[in-house]
Amino acid sequence: MNKTENEKTKRDIQDRVYKLAICIETFFAIVIAIVIVLLAVKLITIIFQPGFFVDEESFSNFLKNALGLVVGVEFVKMLVRHTMDNVVEVLIFAISRHLIVYHLEIWEILIGVLCMAILFAIRKFLVVSSDEEKHT
Repeated sequence: MNKTENEKTKRDIQDRVYKLAICIETFFAIVIAIVIVLLAVKLITIIFQPGFFVDEESFSNFLKNALGLVVGVEFVKMLVRHTMDNVVEVLIFAISRHLIVYHLEIWEILIGVLCMAILFAIRKFLVVSSDEEKHT
């Protein structure tokens, strides 16, 4: 084998491994999406249980689970479309969920808000969204 045939074989193997990785990633995105749908149905049924509106802790758990599903949906979007915009959105949703659901100390809230501000600045000034790419 000469050098060019060797390089072509190497590229072919790399392409096949890459395609396999994409297939595996897509498979897991589908599995996660199915689980999110099933958990969303379960979450909706919780609303209709007696005593749901009486207990503040029930609402807090509902909110934690609902926001967890939202983060899951964003994660699936990130797996399907590999863009920096999706990665930043997942981080924004995850941090905002943490800030909303958990009872944090004031310094933890401050750090979370600073992280959110940094992520919004990154999204605004450093990440070119797909909508902006279409218009240029």
